[in-house]
Amino acid sequence: MAKKTNCIKNGIPYYRVTRTIGHKPDGTLIRKEFYGSGINEANKKADEYINDLKSGLINGKQATTLNILFPDWLFEVKKNEVKASTFESYYGTYKKFIEPLDISNIPIKEIKSLKLQSCYNDLNTTPNNVKKVHKVLNMFFGYAEKEGYILKNPCNNVSLPKDKKKVAEILEKKQSFQYYNEDEIKRLKEVFKGNKFENVVLFALGTGMRRGEIFGLQWSDIDFDKKEIHIIHNLSAIADISQDGKREYHIQLHTPKTQNSVRIIPMSNNIYKLLSSMEKRFRFCFRPK
Repeated sequence: MAKKTNCIKNGIPYYRVTRTIGHKPDGTLIRKEFYGSGINEANKKADEYINDLKSGLINGKQATTLNILFPDWLFEVKKNEVKASTFESYYGTYKKFIEPLDISNIPIKEIKSLKLQSCYNDLNTTPNNVKKVHKVLNMFFGYAEKEGYILKNPCNNVSLPKDKKKVAEILEKKQSFQYYNEDEIKRLKEVFKGNKFENVVLFALGTGMRRGEIFGLQWSDIDFDKKEIHIIHNLSAIADISQDGKREYHIQLHTPKTQNSVRIIPMSNNIYKLLSSMEKRFRFCFRPK
């Protein structure tokens, strides 16, 4: 008697069963299909897979640790999705805070919310750094849950520390910001007069733009008719990190990291005259040497 089947895959009849193997952070079910020559074989494969998952096994092999899987995820997945500067930040967070954790060397199926919470509480760093660690781990565990390495993301049930800085401390920090006074500005102009960086210094003093924004400024970013400077580029040194930790730096033009950094600066008459007097032989206004 022929076995009952309910689907055809690659031209071969199979019996297919579908099981829930986990949940996404938003509560959506994660479903996985199992195939067999009949209903009994399909159910057997599904049962074995779920039992292995609960026991810390994937496809019959011992589940990997965070320190084994995390670098693979970081370099094979996230590196293709984020800017080089963001990737460098994620890598730095991993090497400094995540890699040394006790939980990073146990099977990831054993990492529950309470263990993770304990690690967060013991981190000897600022609340902001704890939030960075949580952000990266939440993405990683979300991936591990989706791929079936774990049943549930342990980041879902942890609480993050609050920044206990008082308003007075924040205001004091802002007030400590140093500005050039008139005498210092005059001295700067004197020192750089005739120097190859004279125009850069004058432009920085007249616009308040950051170094990367100045060197990333292109002639196409300037509207002489409206006397506006459009800040939409940033030039900076980016580290290309290999999986063994080696870094190679190169200069890269990219868009600003945050939306607040994209802005329009009105040109003063002095800045308008300065830019108008400069040659436009190169794409960049202030060509890096």
